[in-house]
Order: sequence, then structure tokens, then C-alpha cells
Amino acid sequence: MKIQTYWDINQLSQIKTKSQALKAFEEEFVHMFLKESRKTIQSIDPHHKGFASKMYLDMFDMQIAKAISDSDALGIKEYLQQALESYQKNSK
Repeated sequence: MKIQTYWDINQLSQIKTKSQALKAFEEEFVHMFLKESRKTIQSIDPHHKGFASKMYLDMFDMQIAKAISDSDALGIKEYLQQALESYQKNSK
């Protein structure tokens, strides 16, 4: 499995379709959700204060976000796709 970094500009240039952009948005949304949720745990647990621990947990959250996004269980991509189609139809 190849780990993709969020700062990789080449990865962003590979997005060619609306569907790919929506999937990337969903993945980033889930990643940010997990990251912000983890902050509440870190304020309780003093063992997660170091740089290495934060880096590991961020990479872990990125992979979990990718797995959740790949499962299509949340439906964020589909919801946004319907909203965009509705907007395009009604804006003409």
C-alpha cells in the first residue's frame, strides 16, 4: 500500500474529474474530523504530546480517512454530487 502525503502537489494535479475532486474532498473532510476529534483525547492523555506521536497519529488518521472514504459509507461525495447537479440545473 502506498502512503500518499497531503502536501504532494503532484497528487493534486492528478485530479481530472468532478468525481475525483469530490472523493478527495470527502477524504480530507474525514481526515480533518478525525484530527480535530483526536485533539480532545490528547488533552486528556499526556502520552500523545511528542512530535513522533503526533506525526504517527496524523498518518494513521490519513489512512483511516482514506479507508472510510473508499468504503463510500458516509455518502458525502454522493450528497455533494447531487447538490452540484441540482445547482447546475437550477442556475441555467
